[in-house]
Amino acid sequence: MDFDGSMVIDSPPEKVWRFLWDVERLARCIPACQGVQAIKEREKYQLALSDSVGPIRVSFDAYADVKVLEPGKSIRVFMEGKDLKAGGMRQTMDITLEGLGESKTKLDFKTSVAVFGKLGTLGYPFIKKKANSMIEEFGQRVKTEIESG
Repeated sequence: MDFDGSMVIDSPPEKVWRFLWDVERLARCIPACQGVQAIKEREKYQLALSDSVGPIRVSFDAYADVKVLEPGKSIRVFMEGKDLKAGGMRQTMDITLEGLGESKTKLDFKTSVAVFGKLGTLGYPFIKKKANSMIEEFGQRVKTEIESG
């Protein structure tokens, strides 16, 4: 499944870029994230994720690899998580920042998500609805967190 979107944040690109690397603050914006730990700062992280997807309760041990594509402007995150009972997921996300004047930033994202195991049996429309909901919640949390701090 592929998703994309954008938002305008009332902060300059430098502040938004710093936020993306403040892993503790960023993790608080991820729906279902119970915690994050750096394995290698600015490169690899371990996340604990827990949520319900319809009738299935999932608890993922997920790993995220982060790569800077263009300093100050673009990153790619590859994340993979597994739940021994429910299956797992793989996600690749590209985030790009564009300055809009001196005090606003346009944040664009493109993400591709694959689910497997029991999760994969729920069907595309159900998984897509849940993913859209989580992406929207994440975006609102990021915008609020950056603009308030």
